[in-house]
Amino acid sequence: MFIKYAKDILFILAGSLISAIGLHYFVYTANFAPTGVDGIATMLQAGTNVGAGVYTLALNLPLIILSFIFLDKKFAIYTMISIVTMSIMLIILKAIDPTPTTTFDHEILPAVFSGVLIGIRTGLVLKVGGSSGGVDIVAAIIQKKKPYANIETYIAMISYVIIGVSFFVYDNNIECILLSIIQMFVFEKTVSSVMRSRRNAVEFKIVTSDPDLLKNDILSNLKHGATVIHGQGMFTGADKSIILCVVNLRQVPDFMKLLKKYDNLFVYCTNISSVNGNFRWNKDDVAK
Repeated sequence: MFIKYAKDILFILAGSLISAIGLHYFVYTANFAPTGVDGIATMLQAGTNVGAGVYTLALNLPLIILSFIFLDKKFAIYTMISIVTMSIMLIILKAIDPTPTTTFDHEILPAVFSGVLIGIRTGLVLKVGGSSGGVDIVAAIIQKKKPYANIETYIAMISYVIIGVSFFVYDNNIECILLSIIQMFVFEKTVSSVMRSRRNAVEFKIVTSDPDLLKNDILSNLKHGATVIHGQGMFTGADKSIILCVVNLRQVPDFMKLLKKYDNLFVYCTNISSVNGNFRWNKDDVAK
């Protein structure tokens, strides 16, 4: 158990460091605001002499307290570690390099790379059971009180309001709006990518009248497991079986070649973005 917690905290610390670098060297030098509390802290820093790290910690402090009151303690502790670590890193970077002079030939690059780095932080923290603070805490509290509420809509509304306010902070510059939208898009895609399991796979559904014909090939030759569901043809009323089998991407050609040996099969497949549990991953794994 200790090793698991240590691993979780290591992920949180790594993600917080990465996001602090992304904010300091990509966002703060490009004059646009990301979404959430990070965006509010960025705009406050732009209008004052106080670093964004101080604002990030101050804005999140009441939300951290609320998370300890209303949410799971593990969630609250992991969230607190994430926020405090990133805030401290931002304060240190501000002290070491007060006015970073990072320049880019293309203005879109800071939005893209900051979206990736901040997305990695949020994805890692969410994956271990915490959050990156700010809007995530508010969303988690609302979700607990109203399980069926459309949280994504609330988060999107808050994000767009913050982006809209940045238009006035950065001298009515429409480019800051466009960069913020690009950053938010890349951020969301990165979070989704980090949250997914590394095991991409393909699910085969095989409709057949005699599943035993394929049994030996699937179990012995493909060395894979499968599940059989019994059904009935809607038009003919004949008994049918549906074989469900999830295979690795590199097993797909072998599986397709195997299926061509048989007639009267109806086969379709679907890409799967995440697989967990008892799944044959390596070529020489024993089927279970």
